[in-house]
Amino acid sequence: MKKQLILQLLFFFVVSSGVAQENSMLWKIAGNGLKQESYLFGTVHMLCPDDFEIKQKCLDALDKSQEVVFEVDLSNPDNAQKLRAYSAPDTAFIKTFSDREVQKMDSVLTAEDLSIKLLDYVSPIAVVSLFTMKGFNCTDPTKMKSYEMELSAIATAKGKVIGELETIDMQFALLKDIITPKLFMESVYQLNKYPALIAKMVAAYKTENLGALTALIQDPTWMTDEQKEKLLNERNENWTAIIPKMIKDQSCFIAVGAGHLAGDKGLITLLRKIGYTVTAVE
Repeated sequence: MKKQLILQLLFFFVVSSGVAQENSMLWKIAGNGLKQESYLFGTVHMLCPDDFEIKQKCLDALDKSQEVVFEVDLSNPDNAQKLRAYSAPDTAFIKTFSDREVQKMDSVLTAEDLSIKLLDYVSPIAVVSLFTMKGFNCTDPTKMKSYEMELSAIATAKGKVIGELETIDMQFALLKDIITPKLFMESVYQLNKYPALIAKMVAAYKTENLGALTALIQDPTWMTDEQKEKLLNERNENWTAIIPKMIKDQSCFIAVGAGHLAGDKGLITLLRKIGYTVTAVE
């Protein structure tokens, strides 16, 4: 009995220690014949200025890297031009709703100082993004900061090469597929729940609690299995085939949404499965 208790305590210690070590947004990639270490950094794409911070360990890792890699390079003028094009309104989208549905959604949006008429000016993707930005409750939403843009500016100033894991065309094709009229309507009706959820996400991110953040992002209330497969798992598989070529002969600082890091099909696990040592940078 005593031996069993000791084993249980030892198991608890090992598991607890493992969980504690997993709590970081910055990870070092080594081994598997690499000439230099590379880094994997999880971002929250946007934050209010008061919550935004690039920690020194991230700046140090970026400094050591020859190339800084994002999901998409938004500093590329071609991508910026495409972003504007993809933000253009889709006149057919609003027609998929009945008059009653439009009126009901507009009533909800009006209570949030918004309007269904936003769809006359920008795409459904842009409107859903606006819903998310509003959920942050920033004092001045126009001053929200982007990890990708800030890191890109630092990397460019240091003369680093900027790379990307996928094209902006791929990203918007995926978003267009996912943001169906049904999902759009659900987003409208859940709008009042965004602030509480986002506040929890921001708190988890700032304390680098990757486990808690992953659980919030992948909560079935907000993300279906199909969305998880398309938004996270399939892209993680694609990136796991691309990253080894990028880091083979040089050090890379790879910044992706933090939701891509953890879990059985997260980048950390997938990179370990193909032979890399991936460890948290405390």
